[in-house]
Amino acid sequence: MNASPELAAAERELATARKQFNTARRALEATLSQHGAREGAADRLIHHADEYGVDHTLAVLSKTPEVLDIKDVLPAASVAALRTPLQAAYEAMHRVDLAMAKVENFARKGDPSRAKAVLIADKSYVFNAKQDTLRNIDSGETVKAGSRVVDGESSGPGKKREPERDR
Repeated sequence: MNASPELAAAERELATARKQFNTARRALEATLSQHGAREGAADRLIHHADEYGVDHTLAVLSKTPEVLDIKDVLPAASVAALRTPLQAAYEAMHRVDLAMAKVENFARKGDPSRAKAVLIADKSYVFNAKQDTLRNIDSGETVKAGSRVVDGESSGPGKKREPERDR
C-alpha cells in the first residue's frame, strides 16, 4: 500500500522532530557531563521537565540534585546554563509527540485495523494492554511492558504517592 501524501509529509515531520530531539538531548548530556552527572541524567531531567516543567526541574536541580542523578549541588551559573539545552530538549520532545500522533492518525486512516504505535526510547512499539506487552514494530521483538494501571480506587487524596510527585 502506498502512503498518502499526508502520511508521507507527517513521516518527514516526525523524522525531523526526532533528529532535533536527539541533537538537543546530546547537547544536554554534554552540558551535564561537565558536572558529574550519571548516565541517564539527561533523560531524567527531560522527563522531569515534561511532568513538572523546566522551571520546576531547574529549581529541584539547584536544591536536591541527587533526585535528578547529579551528585553535587551545582553553582547557580551552572544551573542557568542548563536552561537552554533542557528547554530545547523539552520542546523537541513535544514536537516528536505531535508528529508521531499525526503519523499514526494518517496511517490509521489508510488502514483502520492498524494498531496504534507509540515511541519509546526512539523506537516504535505497539502496546497490548491485555497481555501487558510491547511489540517493537521494526524487529518484531515482544517484551513485558510492566505497566501499572491507576484507577480511581488507587489514586486520589489520602493515597500513598510517589515521593517525587510531591516536589
